[in-house]
Amino acid sequence: MDEREQRQFIRFLANEVKLYFREILVYQFVLDLLKEGGIPGIEGLLETARNSLVVQARFDKQFEHFEELLPPSDDELSEQALRDLLERWKPTGEPN
Repeated sequence: MDEREQRQFIRFLANEVKLYFREILVYQFVLDLLKEGGIPGIEGLLETARNSLVVQARFDKQFEHFEELLPPSDDELSEQALRDLLERWKPTGEPN
C-alpha cells in the first residue's frame, strides 16, 4: 500500500468510525427512552446482549483481520498518554 492509499484508507476508517459511533448514539438514545418509560428488565436485557455469544461471534467476524491492518503497538505509550496527546493536539498546516 503506497502513501496515497494509506491516507485514503485512514480517511475511510475514520468515516466508518464516525458512522458506527452515530449508530451507537441512536441506539443509546432509544435505550434511554425505554429506561425513562419504565420498561422493566431493560438493564438486564442490555447486559444479556453484552454477554451474548451471537454478539461476540458477529463482532469477531466483523473485526477478524482488523489487527493486521494496524501498525505494531508501542507498549511504551499508555492509552491515557495517547488520550492526553489527542486533547492537546493542535494540527497546523495542510492536512495529509
